[in-house]
Amino acid sequence: MALTSSGEIKMSEINTEFGRSSTTTNSSLEDLSDGTVATINTANDSADRPDGSAPHAMTEFYSYDHDLSSTSWSTSNNTNLHLNGDPGDTDESNSDAQMTVTGGSGGTSCSVTTTGGPFGSFKLAISATEDPGSGGGSNSGTGFISTTAANSNSVFSNHNSGTRYIRTQWAHSPSNKDGTGAYTLTLTNNGVSATITGNIDFSLLGGFCIYEHIPVNLKDGTAIIHDLNVGDMIMSYNWSTNQEEEVEIQEIKKITHENLYKIILSDPNDETDGEELKELILTSDHPIYKQDGNMVSQDPGLSKSNYDLDATEVQPNDLLKMLNGKYYANVHRLEGFPKKHWTYTIKTKNNNFYANGVLVNSEIS
Repeated sequence: MALTSSGEIKMSEINTEFGRSSTTTNSSLEDLSDGTVATINTANDSADRPDGSAPHAMTEFYSYDHDLSSTSWSTSNNTNLHLNGDPGDTDESNSDAQMTVTGGSGGTSCSVTTTGGPFGSFKLAISATEDPGSGGGSNSGTGFISTTAANSNSVFSNHNSGTRYIRTQWAHSPSNKDGTGAYTLTLTNNGVSATITGNIDFSLLGGFCIYEHIPVNLKDGTAIIHDLNVGDMIMSYNWSTNQEEEVEIQEIKKITHENLYKIILSDPNDETDGEELKELILTSDHPIYKQDGNMVSQDPGLSKSNYDLDATEVQPNDLLKMLNGKYYANVHRLEGFPKKHWTYTIKTKNNNFYANGVLVNSEIS
């Protein structure tokens, strides 16, 4: 129990705070102040404990709590939050970090340091209940705010105990530059710190992306692209041997995009000429392969300027290169796919893979 913060303070009260009898004889204020009687608990703010130096004053014990728990942090969930996107884009981490402080005092502050660049502004979304989610506004989240605003917000300025759920966000600039680096977000309470770290990767290769719910072809069956991991085996095409082969995933990137569209595929041999067999949802600059090995995309200009790949504009009735040598899928029609979505790009040794049976380019440099 802390001593009074103002007004009259008695030697008997200080003795009691140290666990001694209130009537301890020959009590020395110096011995109580300099740690002779017991080590001063530095979990108290510096203004709430004696400084140990002469002249000693009883008022130095205002608010002193000899049994105050030491400040400590614990972390759970993912505290390595990566940020990926296109130059000029704004992107956020795909999960939250859970940071818990106990025995704190004086509020929590936050700061950010970065390496690499060029970069723009850093923001974070904070919730006192659960993950603030995509957009930062779920579960009473603050929305994405600057670290300066976070320090003036009650979720941090008065944060001395409990958990804060945090997502990070980065706005990249300028729009015509790649940017690769890292950041460290530091939370500090009573001189004790905890960190969230992450990579920053805003690359022109961010456009090579497939919608998160599209299946990827395995040797036996399929797996939704967002369930795959580095090291998993998927189907690809080796242009040197002109054979399909099972290959290992070497790298996966997860990025949000708004420039998605949908290709509806059908069987050109279907006599009813109406059966829609498959669909592929991808970014407008992502090349896919026709049966003759040439590439098509919705925006060949972006495919060329962004990635130096030659493609023509995808058209209805284009025949696409399909798994198992089947050239039955043709482009039946194209549709828009609005709003922002999570997308994935996968690197293999052949720089391609089969998504929903269609051979798609997958280069990550």
